[in-house]
Amino acid sequence: MKYAVSGEELIRLFGLDGVNYFPQVTDGGLHPPTAEFLACVGLPTDNTFVSRAEPENASPTPTELGPLFDERGSACPPEQRGWVVLGYLVTGLVVLDPVSGSVHSYPEGEEEGRLLHRDVESLVFTLCAFRRLVDAYAEDEDEAEEHAHEFRQAVTAVDPTPLGDEDTEWNRLLDEVLDGMW
Repeated sequence: MKYAVSGEELIRLFGLDGVNYFPQVTDGGLHPPTAEFLACVGLPTDNTFVSRAEPENASPTPTELGPLFDERGSACPPEQRGWVVLGYLVTGLVVLDPVSGSVHSYPEGEEEGRLLHRDVESLVFTLCAFRRLVDAYAEDEDEAEEHAHEFRQAVTAVDPTPLGDEDTEWNRLLDEVLDGMW
């Protein structure tokens, strides 16, 4: 199957150790296209996004949102208890609705989740585009606005959701890059 990002691209950007693959279980209750993508392409992990599946994590994050919220003493909406914990973006928790395949975030300090990406493919594509942005910025800070423009165009062409609101996590991260914080 053809995706917006390939497994080879993930390995090139994040290294072999920076990609987590998920077993593809046919009746695992996970949105089938999402399960296929995670098994074939994978999920990157680096300093922007730390995958829940990191093997060296001494205190692993629960795999579902309900038990994670229980650990934290927070209330979890009943319809979201079974959502899959993917990991942590610099700005908050990232979870997957296993039925629809949509990706949601719980920003730090906020109790309500919000739609972050239409699907995991969009999340991974955006992580790759952000990695390219940070690498390009490190090489040539004078072209920061141009790099940011390219990032916005690439991401929006795949999924307008991540940059659709000026308060999204991706817009906050982009502002941090432009402010020289990365």
